[in-house]
Amino acid sequence: MLERLKDRFVLETRLTIHIVRRDRLRRMSLVPLVSSIMMLAGEHRAAVVMAVLVSVSEMMAYLAGAGQRIDGPPPGPLRCGAVWIVAVSTTMAYMFAATLFANGGTTAMLICACIWMFGALVHISNSFVAVPLYNWSMLIPAYMVVIQVVLYLFQQKVVVSAPLEGFTVGGLLLVYFANTVQTTQNHKDTLSAYENMRELATRRLVELEDLSLRDVLTGLPNRRAFDQIAPKVLYRNRSGRAINGALFLIDLDGFKPINDSYSHAAGDALLKEVGRRLSTDLSGSSIVARLGSDEFAVAWPGPLTPMDMVRIADDILRHIRKPVQFDQRKLQVGASIGIAPAQRDTTIDQLLNEADQAMYQAKIGLESHVVIFDNKSFPRRLTLDDRARLLTGIKSGEIRPFYQPQVEIATGRIIGLEALARWVRPNGDMRSAGSFLPAINELGLQADFQQHILRTVLADMTTLQKAGLLPEQVSINLAEVTLATRSGRDALIAAVAEYPSLRPHLTFEVTEDIFLARAGRMIQDSISLLRLAGARISLDDFGTGFASFQHLQELEFDELKLDTGFVRRLGTDRATDVLVKSFLDMGRGLGVKIVAEGVETQTQLEILRGMGCEIVQGYYYSPARPFADVRTILENRRTTAAA
Repeated sequence: MLERLKDRFVLETRLTIHIVRRDRLRRMSLVPLVSSIMMLAGEHRAAVVMAVLVSVSEMMAYLAGAGQRIDGPPPGPLRCGAVWIVAVSTTMAYMFAATLFANGGTTAMLICACIWMFGALVHISNSFVAVPLYNWSMLIPAYMVVIQVVLYLFQQKVVVSAPLEGFTVGGLLLVYFANTVQTTQNHKDTLSAYENMRELATRRLVELEDLSLRDVLTGLPNRRAFDQIAPKVLYRNRSGRAINGALFLIDLDGFKPINDSYSHAAGDALLKEVGRRLSTDLSGSSIVARLGSDEFAVAWPGPLTPMDMVRIADDILRHIRKPVQFDQRKLQVGASIGIAPAQRDTTIDQLLNEADQAMYQAKIGLESHVVIFDNKSFPRRLTLDDRARLLTGIKSGEIRPFYQPQVEIATGRIIGLEALARWVRPNGDMRSAGSFLPAINELGLQADFQQHILRTVLADMTTLQKAGLLPEQVSINLAEVTLATRSGRDALIAAVAEYPSLRPHLTFEVTEDIFLARAGRMIQDSISLLRLAGARISLDDFGTGFASFQHLQELEFDELKLDTGFVRRLGTDRATDVLVKSFLDMGRGLGVKIVAEGVETQTQLEILRGMGCEIVQGYYYSPARPFADVRTILENRRTTAAA
């Protein structure tokens, strides 16, 4: 709203400047006439004051910007304010003449005062009709002067006029008539100027719109324009569906070294020449756009066969590879081209996404610089819609922890729980973590996911603790980003600090792959800080790589979890039996608790019991269950134990 008022004020100021500039000579010509009449009435001082006021007002108007042309640059806020103040002040100066006439005291002078006031009001009303802000700000003080003069007339005695004063009234009436006629004519000029300003503003808006749709360097359409015009090339039939046109995404190879070695001017010259070649030298009714720094797109109409697409791409490569002359040097680049065939119901965004995947394969491939996208060969890319769905699942609680019991073999007692993420859809469909965790990692939602699971687990632990059902430990898997970044680590420690009574029961599981991905002091420091905070640390999937033993030397763990792969082969592979027995002996020697994951059969359980394993976890006892089910199980076991 304020912006619209500001733009309107600037528009009216420009039009007011035009009006003031146009009528300056006419206003100045009235000063001798008015001064002469006042001197005739014996008001010599008033005549001088009137002349001085008008001269000062006109000078102020000129200095405020009333000398500018209407098609010049728009005035700034200070100039607009100055023009407005001067316009109001000038109105008061010219209306001052009416008070001087009224002071004459004779009938003729009073008539002169009325004629002058009406003439000024007619001039303001008609000349400034297209600028209401100025019109009313000038009329209001003018009407105040009129009221003052009328009140003054009722208080004064009127003297009979001299004959010469009568002739003066007649002359002033003629001036008033001429002024009124000219003002009416100028009203048309004002409206014409207003229309010219509107046309000028419209033309500049069109120019700005054109600039917003073009790349400044090459003059080609930009991404916004390409999104608008490419469908007209690719989608030919009335239903808006494609008829086998194709989108070519071109990424220059070797452009950065030219930019770095020969300056940005060299890079700009090369880009302009490549843009010119693509837009003028290629045969066909294609649309060429520059999408990014060294990235171009071509929308080519169909129908096109795969052979046609390759032929067009080779033609594009041939034009791009030609040397570009710059400052006595020959600059040369190559290109990688990804092609997305336009199919039914595909959008420009989808085609660009597909062409980008193909272009990436062309860039890293060794055989060809041209790759055509094929749904069967390329995995589906995650989109912003996928990210939004995952965030909704996290925030709504659809993604939540389920709990799998950890059981003591000797007693059958549940001594721990592991929190495992599940996604329960509104339709009842449940997805395991393996189906959505890769997407969470790719879309950068690890921090949101980790904090949500952690906070939910801590809340569930609090509920169990109040009910006297909390087992010895509850395990939570930690993502790499949580330990390898300062922000992730600080958020984790802050959450743990809010629940001091839960710290002895809280175990964080880390997998070996986080050390392989970001080996360094940050992860080791994070693990040490968590142990200092009172939490326990468990190394998950132990034994799957040689780095496991290295980390046992570098870091202090409270628990080791045997990988499911070892447990699955127990009793069927002697080497596995020997390794598992060695791991269990190692754990006892180090004073570290060992949990065997993935126990599914009685045979596996008995073998582990015979090897001295004390704690197991797996489907033999229970899959991961919702919190309410686990709480019921714990309550039933407590009741059974009490009986």
